[in-house]
Amino acid sequence: MSLHSYPNRLLWSAALASGIVFAFCGGLAIYLDTQQAKTAAFLSENIGSRKAADNLEEALAGLILYHERQSGEVGPLQERVKIHLQDIINLSDKKREQELSGKLKNRIDRYLDAYREERLRGDSTNRAYLILKEDSIKLCQDLQTFNEDQIEKSEQEHRKSVRWMSWGLLIVGSLGSLAGMLLGYGLARSLRRTLHQFLVRVQGASERLGQETSTVEWQGDDAALREGTDDLVHQVEKVVEKLQQNDREIRRSERLAAVGQLAAGVAHEIRNPLTSAILLIETGRKDPQSGGVTDEDLTLIEQELQRIESTLKIFLDFARPPKLERLPCELISIIKESLQLHRRRLEQQGTTVNFHPAQSKLMLDGDPQQLRQVFDNLILNALDMMPFGGRLEITTRPQLINGLATLYFCDTGPGIREDILPRLFEPFATGKETGIGLGLVISKRIVEEHGGSIIGYNRPSGGACFELRLLVAEDTE
Repeated sequence: MSLHSYPNRLLWSAALASGIVFAFCGGLAIYLDTQQAKTAAFLSENIGSRKAADNLEEALAGLILYHERQSGEVGPLQERVKIHLQDIINLSDKKREQELSGKLKNRIDRYLDAYREERLRGDSTNRAYLILKEDSIKLCQDLQTFNEDQIEKSEQEHRKSVRWMSWGLLIVGSLGSLAGMLLGYGLARSLRRTLHQFLVRVQGASERLGQETSTVEWQGDDAALREGTDDLVHQVEKVVEKLQQNDREIRRSERLAAVGQLAAGVAHEIRNPLTSAILLIETGRKDPQSGGVTDEDLTLIEQELQRIESTLKIFLDFARPPKLERLPCELISIIKESLQLHRRRLEQQGTTVNFHPAQSKLMLDGDPQQLRQVFDNLILNALDMMPFGGRLEITTRPQLINGLATLYFCDTGPGIREDILPRLFEPFATGKETGIGLGLVISKRIVEEHGGSIIGYNRPSGGACFELRLLVAEDTE
C-alpha cells in the first residue's frame, strides 16, 4: 500500500467536513457583515441629517438676528442657508423628511423672493423678515425631532446587530472547535488502528533518482521498530545526498549555460565589426589600382576595432571587476566630462541635453573612472534609444537624504520594454539589437560598491529614467 493512497477515505471525510464548516462560517460572516454595514449606513445617514438640520437652524437664527439688528453682511448668511438646505434635501430619504425639507425650501424661497423685491423697491416693511421668522425655525426643530427618533431606532438596530454578531462569533467558534475535535479524534483513531502495518516510502525522491527504496513495516516489536527506523533514516540520508549531488550538477550546468550565452554574445559583438574591417582590407588588396585603403576606410576600421575593444572591456569588467581606487572627486565635474566625451555623437544624432546641476559642490570619496563609466553607459543607452534625436535630461538634486545625493538620467525615447523591466539589471537582459546586456549590470555593481543604489523605470510622460543615489562625503558644502 503506497503512502500517497493510504489515508484517502480519512482525507476526503476531513475535506468534506472542513468545506461544510467553512461554507457555513463564511456565509454567516458575510451575512453579519452585511447587516452591520446596513445598520452603520442607516445610522450615519440619520446623524448626517440631524447635523444638517442643526446647521440650518443656526444659519436661520443668524439671518433672523441680522434682520432684527440690521448689522453685518446678509450675503454670506443667505449662502449658508442655501448650502445647509441643499444638504438636508440631499439626505432626505424618508417621506416625513421629504415633507419637512419641502416646506423649508418653500419657506426659504419665499423669503429670498421677498428680500429681492424689497431691495429693488426700497421697501422697508420687513415682509421678508416676517416670512422667515414665521415658522422656519419650527420646521427645523421638527426635522431635528424626527431625526432624533430615527437615530434612536438606528442605535437599537445597531445593538441588535452587535448581539447577533456576538452570537454568530460564538457559533462559528464552537463549530470550528467541535469540528477540530471530531477530525482530530478520527485521525488519531485511524492512525492507531493502522500503526502496526504503516508503509513508508520515499517515493518522490526514489522516482527522480531511479532508486527503489525498501518498504519499512512496523509490527509492534520494539527491537524491530528501532531497526526499521534506523534503516529508513539511512535510506533517507542516501536519497538526500543524491538530491544534493543532483542540485550541484544542475547549478554547474546553469553556470556553463550562462558562460555559453555570454561567449555567444561576445562573439556576435566582435564578429560584426571584425567582418567589416576584413572586407575593407580585402577590397583594398584586390583593387590596388584604386589607391588601396583610403583614409575614410582606415577611420571606419579604427572605429570597428574600438568597438571590439569596448566589447572586450565590458566582458572583462564583468568577469574580473577592477578594484576601487578611492579619491576625492566632484560629482558634477565627472558628469560634464562624460557629456564632453560624447558631444560629437550627441550633435550627430541631434540630441538636446538639458543638464540641471546642483548649485553646491557634491564631493565623493570614490573612483572617478568607474563613476564616469556608469555615466557613459547611461548616456550611450539613451542615445541608442533615440537614434533620430530627442532630449536627454540630467538632474542632480542638491538635497542630501541620509548623506545621499540623487541623480536622474531621463530621455524621451520609447522607454524600457515591459518584458525587460523586471530583469533590467540581470546579465544578458537587453532590449537593444546590439549589446550583450552587461552594461547596466556593471553599472549597478559600481554604484553599490560606492554605497549607493540605482533603479530604472518608465516615466508617465514617456521615455526611460534612471535614478541614482550616491554617498556624498561629509565635508560637502
